[in-house]
Amino acid sequence: MDVIGGVANAELLEGQVPIVTDLPGIIATMTDPWPAAYGSAEFLRAWARQPGFRLLK
Repeated sequence: MDVIGGVANAELLEGQVPIVTDLPGIIATMTDPWPAAYGSAEFLRAWARQPGFRLLK
């Protein structure tokens, strides 16, 4: 993303929306039909540094 740009789409758990809304690089959040966040590489790096962060496939 740092090289070619783009936006990451991260599906969230219900309780994670308040955590990601104040992170740098966030572009948008939504809760319907499911919680999700859209952000830049800066957002992904900031989110991965949050306590308890887990990447699920």
